[in-house]
Amino acid sequence: MKILTNGKIVSDGKVLQGYDIIIDDGKIIELKPTAETVGEKLDLGGNYIAPGFIELHCHGGGGYEFIEATPEAFKKVCETHAAHGTRVIYPTISATDYDTMVRVLQTARAVKNDCALEIPGIHLEGPYFALEMCGGQAPGIVRDVDAQEYELLLSEYSDVIARWDYAPEKDKDNAFLKSVTAKGILAATAHSSAEYDDVLRAFEGGNHLVTHLYSCTSTITRHKGFRHLGIVESAYLLDDMYVEAIADGCHLPLDLLKMIIKLKGTDRVCLITDALRPGGVAQEGEEYTDCPVPFVIEDGVAKLLDRSAFAGSIATSDILLKTAVRAGCTVADAVKMMTETPAKVMGLDKKGKIASGYDAQFTVFDNNLNIVDVKI
Repeated sequence: MKILTNGKIVSDGKVLQGYDIIIDDGKIIELKPTAETVGEKLDLGGNYIAPGFIELHCHGGGGYEFIEATPEAFKKVCETHAAHGTRVIYPTISATDYDTMVRVLQTARAVKNDCALEIPGIHLEGPYFALEMCGGQAPGIVRDVDAQEYELLLSEYSDVIARWDYAPEKDKDNAFLKSVTAKGILAATAHSSAEYDDVLRAFEGGNHLVTHLYSCTSTITRHKGFRHLGIVESAYLLDDMYVEAIADGCHLPLDLLKMIIKLKGTDRVCLITDALRPGGVAQEGEEYTDCPVPFVIEDGVAKLLDRSAFAGSIATSDILLKTAVRAGCTVADAVKMMTETPAKVMGLDKKGKIASGYDAQFTVFDNNLNIVDVKI
């Protein structure tokens, strides 16, 4: 049993002081007034202590990407993001061919319990997307829904697939959606030109998440003068739709991030990094050309070489926290969008809060929002 004391406890949208956290065997036993606890205590030095940050959408970091499908890549990415406050990660794989997906899933199955971060499962970002919305995805690999392909993957690897993104307009009969959700896998809308009818049909079928809102997500279009809602407007109209926000300070300007949070609320917004290989180690001006979609690090973000769009971010979880606070969020609200809300999206019922019965998994940071390495 351990007693954690002298920390500002951030949980459930609040900051609590004057309480100790009692933990045992990996679980939180209770929160108790400091004056009432007796025994040897671990002093947190007045720093903030939050539930462990949960990263829903991350391709890589530390010079590696999960799509490399090697134990070294998995371990190095996890080590990098662990140092920046992440405690749970869903390794994200861009649109790719069948064989690469299989290699990634096999690697995940073999090493996911031997990494610095907890890996509940893999996030497949594609490949069933709208070509015109491929963005940083490889246009030559984005393709229509292939029932034979996805059914084979689901039959062999549903134990390590946690989430699968797709474009709902490519799945008019919801066949893909039904197959995915039947395996307990989260389906999400991404890289899509969907209109409201497509989004609503998928939402009613169980697709309750929009991937990186405003990045490769459709907006209002006109057909013979009549306006049709896109994914952006649909996400606001559907109260129970969750959205991801890349809070790296580049993909979404602060005022847009502020608007998303204002309209959707902290209980429907998940902050993500969408980090690529340079996450946590990026150098300004560095080019990455040995990958399907080459990019350059410029202005603190990964850009396509022609500068026509962003290729992904180089952020880490501590950057998300700082960006949200810069956008006007309280520390407690920023933490909620990195812990409690992602936990709800992914069905992690024992994570995301500091409360009795929850996992004793924490991120500690100081008043300047810098991660503090505390061995708990």
